[in-house]
Amino acid sequence: MSGYLVLPRTALDLHGGTMPAASEQIGFLDFLREIEQDPFPFAPRTRLCVTGLDELLIAQDCTQQRLTATAASLLLDYRRRLKRAAAEVNLLADIQVPVAYPLRLGGENDLGAHHTKQDFVPLWQLFGKNPSTREVIPGKVFGYHFAETLS
Repeated sequence: MSGYLVLPRTALDLHGGTMPAASEQIGFLDFLREIEQDPFPFAPRTRLCVTGLDELLIAQDCTQQRLTATAASLLLDYRRRLKRAAAEVNLLADIQVPVAYPLRLGGENDLGAHHTKQDFVPLWQLFGKNPSTREVIPGKVFGYHFAETLS
């Protein structure tokens, strides 16, 4: 089942890693706009790399320590928009979502990206908890695959 592969940006060959980056790269907000189009703009099995998610969320104060009601609403809106297009997105190849900051899978299987020692971006609020698999990328780097929230 296709889904989102959240991985460290450094795992991609564009940033010195070993995993080939998808040839089509798109920013997160542009991706949301595209998946809401009718007809759906991507052909089946298209490989995408959705960039800038963690940096965008930090800029919008969507971090665990700075989370306001407005920021929480924004995260919920992003999640709803992803879910609305879930059936179409499932026809694509896994969508790479590289993040700049270290990933942490918490005790409750909530994935976050630490942008400081005390604060993190709650990626689980977009993709859900409990990634379906933990991908080992050459170089002992881990990525997390989310598919259940797409169905």
